[in-house]
Amino acid sequence: MSDLQELDELLCSDDDEYERLDLFQEADELIGQLQIADVPALLALWPQRSLCWQQRYTQASSNIDGAVLRALLAGLLQIKETTHGVFELMSRLPATADASALSDALLDYAEQAWHAQGPARHRHIQISCWSCGLSGRLLKRLGLSAWKDAGL
Repeated sequence: MSDLQELDELLCSDDDEYERLDLFQEADELIGQLQIADVPALLALWPQRSLCWQQRYTQASSNIDGAVLRALLAGLLQIKETTHGVFELMSRLPATADASALSDALLDYAEQAWHAQGPARHRHIQISCWSCGLSGRLLKRLGLSAWKDAGL
């Protein structure tokens, strides 16, 4: 069984089993073992799995490989019906944003979400952007001089 298949089974476990057996730690280890070659299959699974599965994945991804993380984020940005994952995984990126196409795409995504999701989600968007170094760039895009101007 591949690491991705084993991870999928873990993340599909029922709530009692997942928590009782502390499968979070095992999921974290398996996520850390994923390779770039696993990303297309992971992206194919993502929209097929429940929100609970997606949340478990993002919560257990503290050991995710940087290249896998970037490939996963780039792929998630292409899935139009993705409702969970992008902002949650952004916090796993280095704290200093680079000038990459991925950083630009994440910034576009954050700006669109800011306008589409409304004030209830603004804090979540701001924290996600801050954690990966995109906060200042998002402020500029929004035409704000400080987060307090946005009520944060």
